[in-house]
Amino acid sequence: MNEIPKKASSSGKMIGLIFVLFILVTIVTRVCSDSPQQISTVNGENPPITIADFGNFYIYNQSELRMETTLLYGDFHTLPSINVLNPGQSYNYKVAVDSKTIKNAYVRYTALNGNHIDITLRTSGAASRKTVIVTAIEGFSYSLNVESLYVKDRFTP
Repeated sequence: MNEIPKKASSSGKMIGLIFVLFILVTIVTRVCSDSPQQISTVNGENPPITIADFGNFYIYNQSELRMETTLLYGDFHTLPSINVLNPGQSYNYKVAVDSKTIKNAYVRYTALNGNHIDITLRTSGAASRKTVIVTAIEGFSYSLNVESLYVKDRFTP
């Protein structure tokens, strides 16, 4: 009677070993398969591999007036909400970046007295290639650098 359990035990081990080997062969076959995977295409071409990128822009209210956004449209990374800049405050805008095209986002700030400033925030192929452009201004003055705009009270002598 001692021999029957040994044979059953060794045949059970053999079946278990074959099952484990089968699973390993299946995994290796899937990993090393030469067949191409289906990739979704756009107009018959594979989509470009891109990293979500954006350019940061900062608007600083150095005037004595409260300014509110009255216009926001264009190529923002995510569309910002309407915001208010009290004197001394700033706001950060994120504009999309595309390696093949220029991206523009448009912002208008208006003060309660009707003064306004229209701004274009532009990226040109890389997050580091950005420009702030003042396209219209009434009642304010400003200074700027590559990524920042400082809105100031108009100097009157």
